[in-house]
Amino acid sequence: MAIIDNKGKLFGKVNVIDLAIVLIIILVAGVGYTMFFAGGKNVDNTNKIVEYDIEITLKTKEYADVIKVGDSIRDSVKGNYLGKVVDVQVLPATKVTEDLENGKFIQAEVPNRYDIVLSLEANGTVTSSNITAEGSEIAVGKRMYIKGKGYASEGYILAIRYEE
Repeated sequence: MAIIDNKGKLFGKVNVIDLAIVLIIILVAGVGYTMFFAGGKNVDNTNKIVEYDIEITLKTKEYADVIKVGDSIRDSVKGNYLGKVVDVQVLPATKVTEDLENGKFIQAEVPNRYDIVLSLEANGTVTSSNITAEGSEIAVGKRMYIKGKGYASEGYILAIRYEE
């Protein structure tokens, strides 16, 4: 009995062309899986100190005075530890408004309100696909719900820094 018969079937049962197509599909699927799933898990840096800034907007002076360097910050929704406050910047709050007389948009100061930028320091990891701080994935522009001793709010991540 021949390996390929006169009808083009392998061992008289499987068409050689069909077998080649199935093998090509398996090869393409394996390469695709490696590129999209297994390739992103390579860790570039592990156990790094990650510092990131969260902006909290339009708060009162009393609110800003409660936040202190050294405070432990937690996620107010899940309760996870997010890091320790290493710097607090209190800036006059501004808002973009329309100047109807001149037909322009202007940045105007909001009276008796402040924007607060918290710099948090946390243990984290940096991979080719994401950055985590204390196990929570962080990214610039991500909304964070935070709480400390005597205060809670929401804000957005402005910047992320870590050692190379």
